[in-house]
Amino acid sequence: MPVSVQEALRITSVLEQELDRRQAEITLWNDFYKGEPSLGFASERFRAAFGGLFEKFSDNWCEVVCDAPAERLTPTGFRFGTGQEKDPPSADKDAQRIWQASKMDAWARVAHLEASVKARSFVLVWASDPDVDEVEPEITVEDATQCIVAYEPGSHRKRKAALKRFDGDDGYQYATLYLADELWKFRRMGSPSSGLILPRALALSSWRARGDDPEDLRIANPLGRVPMVELRNRPRLTDPPTPEHRQVIPIQGALNKLIADMLTASEAGAFPARWGTGIDLPKDPLTGQEIDDPELWRLAVNKMLRASNPAAKFGNFDAADLANFVSGITLLTEHISALSRTPPTYFMGKVQNVSADGLTVADSGLASKCRDKTLFLGEDWEEVMRLAFLVKGDTKRGTNPLAETIWRDVEYRTEAQHIDAVMKKKTLGVPWRQLMEDVGYTPTQIDRMERMLEQDADRAARALAFKTPDGYDDQANDVPEDSGAAERGGVAA
Repeated sequence: MPVSVQEALRITSVLEQELDRRQAEITLWNDFYKGEPSLGFASERFRAAFGGLFEKFSDNWCEVVCDAPAERLTPTGFRFGTGQEKDPPSADKDAQRIWQASKMDAWARVAHLEASVKARSFVLVWASDPDVDEVEPEITVEDATQCIVAYEPGSHRKRKAALKRFDGDDGYQYATLYLADELWKFRRMGSPSSGLILPRALALSSWRARGDDPEDLRIANPLGRVPMVELRNRPRLTDPPTPEHRQVIPIQGALNKLIADMLTASEAGAFPARWGTGIDLPKDPLTGQEIDDPELWRLAVNKMLRASNPAAKFGNFDAADLANFVSGITLLTEHISALSRTPPTYFMGKVQNVSADGLTVADSGLASKCRDKTLFLGEDWEEVMRLAFLVKGDTKRGTNPLAETIWRDVEYRTEAQHIDAVMKKKTLGVPWRQLMEDVGYTPTQIDRMERMLEQDADRAARALAFKTPDGYDDQANDVPEDSGAAERGGVAA
């Protein structure tokens, strides 16, 4: 049901306030992923020793924790079943074409990574050019700092409204409100890039129609659904989704603190300190007073101490032992691995004396986590593809509840292990096409291989039609000139 301008502005204001509230958390999560945490943990001695040398210092494991699951989540196709077909549905070729036309082979990985880092990412589905006769859907990945989706009260799936707000390079800030039946397009002066920030009290009344034509304000939504889908990382029932590295962030800070202390200790105490007694200070030849020159005591590896006093003694203090810092850093790294279920091999510079079975066991936690993610993300991608078919006017697939996302195997295995597992499945009677999906081929590659197999079979059949060297012609079933065979009424063996 269409809403008034005042109601559209009210919904926009409510969504905008929640979007603003999320900005601080998203910025913090993103900074830790990029390895740009605050150096508030650094001591004054650290700053005095290194100055700005390590201004951007971070032994960043948050990036590894977020990348590890994202790089294994790869949708390869979609199926649309009816529940009544005799033959099982194969990958939908139209869905594959739409997916590739929007370059989602690459951008789906970005969507998963953004959700892993910022707890949410968003996917927008709309017509690439609504004015042409053959409308084609366009799927784009949107950022959590710009978008928000609101749901019906008591529901985590039924989308009520969505908002996308972004800054233009013309001094305007733009916003689009997405409702089930209509879109509202606004703009206002004072984007952050222009330096003119309007007070929140003026925000509600500052939005105006985008463009000079009043028709630019409201656009009908023929899909009948909010065309923006939210991808949530680690969804909960009552709590908001969280990023992949939320529990790791405090440990990452402690890890940076320990490494900074180790660097400070290495600067101050890793070089064995020297001591000397009975050293006579040089005297001023004019006054006869001792000269306490600080440069005399600035020792280094290439400097020596000497004294004219035969009673002088020299020695060294033990160098600082950095092994205690290394033990603490190793302990914190192991905690990061355990809490995030990231295999220890991701944190090790080298792997020694580890069997293939050991690597599989170490990888099982991450593989299990990724399989859980495919359940929730699969539902979101299926909704995205349903919206894409609604753009094309295909209500059959646009409302199909039996849509299914096809995922590449999330478990890491060597090529030999993978093929061996597939061959064992073959002995159980698993169909060829399913085996090819398990190997990791995309639906497009499988279709191509199927056509190649048919061509190979045709060539083999044509080859059998030629006469064999002993004079037989299988195609015509000719009987060779053999009187004995003719009398027997058959073909000579």
